[in-house]
Amino acid sequence: MIQLYKPGNTRYECNGDITLHPVKADLQMTLNAEWVLDLEVPQTQEVLENLVHDSVIKFDLPRFKDQLYVVSNPRRTNFETVTAQAYPIALWDARNELVCLDCRPMNQTGSAALQYILDGCGGHGKYSVQSDITKVSTAYYVRKNFIECLASDDAQSFVNRWGGEILFDNRTFIVNEQAGVTRDITLSASRNIAGFTVTEDDSEYCDVIIPVAFNGRTKGTRVLRDERSRVNHVRFVDYQNIRLKEDMSGETDDESLIICDTMEDLDNALQVAAQESFEAGEFLPKYTYDIDYIDLRHYDGYEGMEELTYLWLGDRVMVENLDSRIQTNQKVIKLTYNLVTDEIDNLVLGTNERNFFTQMSSIAQKVDAVVSNEGTVIAQKVSGILDAMDVQLKAQKSVAVKQDVRAVLHEDTDPKSPTFGAICLGTKGLEIADHRTPDGTDWEWGTAVTAKSIVADYILTGMLAGKNGNFWFDMDTGAFELGSGLFKGTIDTTKDVNVGRCIYLDYDNNNRSSRSGLYLGSQSQSGNASRIEMNSTLLDTANPWSVLEMIAGRADRAKVSLTDTGVAGGATVVLTSDGSIRLESKDIIVVKDGRTYTGVTYEGIVSKVMTVNGIVTGVS
Repeated sequence: MIQLYKPGNTRYECNGDITLHPVKADLQMTLNAEWVLDLEVPQTQEVLENLVHDSVIKFDLPRFKDQLYVVSNPRRTNFETVTAQAYPIALWDARNELVCLDCRPMNQTGSAALQYILDGCGGHGKYSVQSDITKVSTAYYVRKNFIECLASDDAQSFVNRWGGEILFDNRTFIVNEQAGVTRDITLSASRNIAGFTVTEDDSEYCDVIIPVAFNGRTKGTRVLRDERSRVNHVRFVDYQNIRLKEDMSGETDDESLIICDTMEDLDNALQVAAQESFEAGEFLPKYTYDIDYIDLRHYDGYEGMEELTYLWLGDRVMVENLDSRIQTNQKVIKLTYNLVTDEIDNLVLGTNERNFFTQMSSIAQKVDAVVSNEGTVIAQKVSGILDAMDVQLKAQKSVAVKQDVRAVLHEDTDPKSPTFGAICLGTKGLEIADHRTPDGTDWEWGTAVTAKSIVADYILTGMLAGKNGNFWFDMDTGAFELGSGLFKGTIDTTKDVNVGRCIYLDYDNNNRSSRSGLYLGSQSQSGNASRIEMNSTLLDTANPWSVLEMIAGRADRAKVSLTDTGVAGGATVVLTSDGSIRLESKDIIVVKDGRTYTGVTYEGIVSKVMTVNGIVTGVS
C-alpha cells in the first residue's frame, strides 16, 4: 500500500490523507548515487489536489519499512495520468536544513566522524547516522550542507576520505564499509535471468606501468603486461609505500613500507610491485551487467525460501552463463524495485566500486591498498588484523550447517525467545551473535575467537596474566603487578600517586654505576627515617662515592648532608636538627665580604669580641 500525506501533514505514524493506486511505481536505487521513485497515477480530482510538490509518500521495501519519499515535479499527462518523482526524505530535507559553518573532524574513525559532521550541521535529534568504518582520517568542511559533506565530488567529502557505501532509511544515513552481504544466490539464464546487456569500461585499463615511488622517485622503467593491446596504454602508478632511505624522516614501525638504500634497489622494488598489480588483475577493463531479473520470491515452489531468493543493493551474488568474460562474484550496484508488483525488475551488476561523483581525469592512478587520495600512506594495522580475522571466520561461516560437519551453527531465530541468538563454531574458531543484521537475513556476529586472537565488545574476567608470570592484572580490584618487565609510557594524573615504600632510580653500565635516588618512606632494614638521597658511585676508583642526603623524621635524626669523597680526599657538610653545622675537609676555605680565608687562620672574620675590664671573655 502506498499512502500520500499532504505537505502540511507530518503525522507519518498515522495513515495518510489518501491511498495511491499507481500504474507505475519504479524505485531506482544506485549505490552511492541517486535514489528516485518514478510514479505514474491515474488522474482523479483527489490525486490532483493531494499529489503536489513537497507532499510525502509512504511505502514498504523488503529491507526497510515505512519509507518516506518527498514528491517533486508532478506533471499531468493527456488528462489521464499524473506523473511525479520522489526522493528519500533524508536526502531531500537534509540538503536544505542541515548546514555547517565550520566543521573539522580530525583523526577520527569513520563512525565517529560521521556523527561529528551530523552534529556540526545541526542534525542531532532529528537525524541519525550509522557506520562501521574504522579507518581514521581528517577532513575540513566550511559552509557546506550535510549532503555535500557526505558525498560530493570534493576530495574532502566523507566517501572520499573514509570510503563507505550509502543507504537511506528515512532520516537515518547508513554508511558502512559494505552496504550489503554475500548472498548464497546464483543468477542463471536458465532460472532467474530473462535477458542481459554487457557494457565494457576500459577507462582504467593499462598494459604498461611506469611505477613511481614516494616523493616522485622513479627511473622511468616500463613494466609491461604479458598480453597487450594493439596500442600501448601507459599509466604512471604511484606506490607510496616504496621509499628511498634518504627520503625517510625518523624511524617508523610501519610494516607496509619498503625502504630502499639505493635507486637501483628502489627501481627493482617498483618493478616487482607493478608486476604484482598486473597479476592481481588491476587496471583491466571493467564489465557491467544490466540484467532483467526474475524475482522468484512470489513464485510457486519458493515459499519460505526468502534467504535463497532475496537480494538487495550492495549484495554480492554468483553469476553464471552470461558470457565467457563474466566474473563469478558480482556486486549489485543498481536495483530497480517495482512497488506495484512488489518485486525486483532490474539489476545492474559490476565489480568496480568507484565513488559516484568521481571520474578518471588523469592517467596517474594511486594504489588504494597503501595510499590515501592525497598519496599519503594509510597505516591501518589494527584494521588489517581484524580484516584478516573476519575473512577467516566468514570462510568458516559459509560452510556452517546445522549438523556436525566442518563447522556447526546453533541458532534461535525467535526474537521473543529468551535464548535468541546464534553461535557458529568449528576448527578455525567460533562466532557469537545476539542480534540480526538490519535486513534480518543473517546474524550480526559481534564476538569472534580464533586460535590467535579474540574480538568482542566487552571482555569480563577476573584476572589477566602473562604466560611467564611477569605480569598480572586483577580486574576486580584494579591492582596490577609488573615483575621483571619494563613499563613504557607516561603516568599522567592530577590525583595522588601512592607508592608503597620507595622509588629507586638505578643505572648500571659495565659495573660503572651512576645512581640517583628519591627515597620517601621508611626503610625498615636500617631504621632510617624518610629521605631524599642522590649519589653516584664509581666502583673502580679509590674514592668511590658522593652523596647528598636530606633526612626528615625524628628530631634527633633530621639532617641535611653533602659528602664527596673525591680523589683529593673529599669533604663533608652536615646540617643537623640540633642546630649544629659540621665541616669535615683537609682544607677549609671561608669567603666573607669578598675575602678568602684558608687553613687555620681566621683573622678578620671575628664579628664580636666580648670583654670585662679590658679582659677578653668571649669571641663570636
